[in-house]
Amino acid sequence: MPLPSVKDAGRLREVRRLDGNRPCQTSYVVQAKKHISTLVKVGLSAVLIGVIAWKAYHDPGFGDLVKKPKDWPILLLALPVCLVAVTITILRWQMLARALGLRLSTRSALRAGFLGYAFNLIPVGLVAGDSVKAVMLIHQNPKRKTEAVASVLVDRVIGLYGLLLMAAIASLFLPTAKVASLANEAHGTTIVNLSYAVRTLAILCTAGLVVILIPGVTRSRLWDRLEHAPLVGPVLHKLVGAMRVYSARIDLLLAAIGISLCIHFLYVTAVVLMTMSIGIAPEHQPPVRDIFVIVPPSMIAGALPIGVYEITIELLFRAIAPAGAPQGMGLMIALAYRIIQSLIASIGVGYWLTSRGEMQEIIHEAEESPPDIDTPAETEAAASPASSS
Repeated sequence: MPLPSVKDAGRLREVRRLDGNRPCQTSYVVQAKKHISTLVKVGLSAVLIGVIAWKAYHDPGFGDLVKKPKDWPILLLALPVCLVAVTITILRWQMLARALGLRLSTRSALRAGFLGYAFNLIPVGLVAGDSVKAVMLIHQNPKRKTEAVASVLVDRVIGLYGLLLMAAIASLFLPTAKVASLANEAHGTTIVNLSYAVRTLAILCTAGLVVILIPGVTRSRLWDRLEHAPLVGPVLHKLVGAMRVYSARIDLLLAAIGISLCIHFLYVTAVVLMTMSIGIAPEHQPPVRDIFVIVPPSMIAGALPIGVYEITIELLFRAIAPAGAPQGMGLMIALAYRIIQSLIASIGVGYWLTSRGEMQEIIHEAEESPPDIDTPAETEAAASPASSS
């Protein structure tokens, strides 16, 4: 009996793969779930944006605010401030990766970071920006996949923790008299409840971080059992796995948290600049300290589909705005921020255009076997400020 040719053998493998290979069927199921999830997110975002646009169109206050003269030099200053924040965020990830002995030059980090930023803001296929960063890092360190994924995941978690910590610290500077008066106002209870919530969450997250960093705790087999718990199990499994990698570098994690606070300070500063320049009279502008309280939670809310960030920051600005302030200032600021995000994302688009073939291969790889880095607060945070923090 003649041996099959190479061509026939290839066809045979293909038939077997399509006919009885369960992993292939599983891949199709995973892809279908991703498509459905993407459609749901896009649909929900479209509905939210539609509601926001409808309210803005029928809100005379928002229309008046749009027509008012802008202080363009101050408004445009928010762009380089945000660009510096994004750049520092990328360099923070490079620091975390290099600490594990991974090969990642500054040029490669900036390329991957801005590409990831663009992918988060302008979705291409089903790939999130963090997956693109992880795959690009794995390409440079093919034998260190675990460490590469851990660097991306820990960078994300530290960014979100920094947001929460900044909001909690800022809430401590709210005057007692102002907090008491806010509690009696229509929207004032929002800022009061928010202050208490972020302080509580910051304390709980800090306590959890301290416990995880205790030598030997992350090695406990209890975490392996908890990974089967509903809802929180998979998240705990990923976080603990990443912390096991960094358990010996507490100094590095503390430095990364400090850098995160600086990054978020820059983001809030950009919002302050927007508040001062979009046409709001000085007497109607909310106090800077209050802006530092509401912006970080708004960024965290941006981890949800596009539109949630806009709604959240609009409601919170109403809560802290002085009497007589025009409605729609929060929505106006959110619109200005989205424009700034798009301009920064153009850097990543430029990288994409100069290496289109390579990027298509990376996207295909990330779709076929995505790195296990997704967390509930992450797949999101896709187009939000938190996605780059």
